[in-house]
Amino acid sequence: MKKLMKKILNSQLIKFGLVGFLNTAVDFGVFTLLTAAVGWGSTISHIISYSCGVLNSYFVNRTWTFQQKSKSHPFEFFKFLMVNLASLGLSTLVLNYLETGVNLSIYLAKAGATLCSMAVNFVGSKLIVFKN
Repeated sequence: MKKLMKKILNSQLIKFGLVGFLNTAVDFGVFTLLTAAVGWGSTISHIISYSCGVLNSYFVNRTWTFQQKSKSHPFEFFKFLMVNLASLGLSTLVLNYLETGVNLSIYLAKAGATLCSMAVNFVGSKLIVFKN
């Protein structure tokens, strides 16, 4: 049982999920601050808050989740940014659709957009950015 738990905790998907949880907390925190305290609209707040989580995501996923030992290089970060830009674009569309088309609250819409971006980011990180 101990070996199974260690294997599960060491799996890339679990680690990615834990890092994603931290990134999501940063994302939602900044989003809430910008929408509730500053009064900015959901789209610009989403773009800024998402970007805050991206920087944390790169460094933690690179070293812990995908255990890259080599020195980081600009092309790798460029690929990471491209995957995240694609994810940001798709999640922004999902956010806007869920908020205006489905008429969900901005926080439920943000949650749906976050789930969408997590799926795109894991696949892109595993297959494009940090492939071994």
